[in-house]
Amino acid sequence: MGRFFNSRIFDGISKVTDVMLIGFYFLVCSLPIFTIGASATALYYATHKCIYKGRGYTTEFFHSFKSNFKQSTLSWLIFMALFAILAGDIYITRNMIPADSPFAAASVFFLVLTVFTIVWAIYHFAYIARFANGFKESFKVSAIFMIANIGWSIAIVGVVIIGLLLMYRFMILIVFAPGLFACAFHPILEKVFRKYMSAEDIAKEDEDKYY
Repeated sequence: MGRFFNSRIFDGISKVTDVMLIGFYFLVCSLPIFTIGASATALYYATHKCIYKGRGYTTEFFHSFKSNFKQSTLSWLIFMALFAILAGDIYITRNMIPADSPFAAASVFFLVLTVFTIVWAIYHFAYIARFANGFKESFKVSAIFMIANIGWSIAIVGVVIIGLLLMYRFMILIVFAPGLFACAFHPILEKVFRKYMSAEDIAKEDEDKYY
């Protein structure tokens, strides 16, 4: 019995260490800013394969970073443009439109749109990590997944809010944030993804030790 518990404790420590390492890889590889998309894809890939499937090492992060770099980086540049436009809209509607104007409330609309764009990005980069698809098709499919599973999408928003509140309360969590967020998003996103996978693909993935 003691050996069993010692093994479980060791496995737990190993998993925590892996989460920290993958999160550290994400932070380092995101420093150029334009590589955040490739880092986010690699973060989810490594979390899925190493943390949840127990296959491979944390260095799987770099395999995904390299193989998905082009698609993920181009995707991130598009999302950056969307975020910039929405941020500009929010700033204008809050600071340059009179408070008594009927357009003043538009800032709330743009804020909600920004939140859903963030959720779309989460779906999108996780989708790239999990499936091979074309550039345009990945954008379309990830958007459909987000809208068709609005309940899970709202749950992702809840995870983000709770995570940000915890980081505000315990600043040390910022260091572990990437890995912790990836681990929190994973069960939600996998429930969505597996809904659209064939029974054969699910069985193959569960049996393939190299996936």
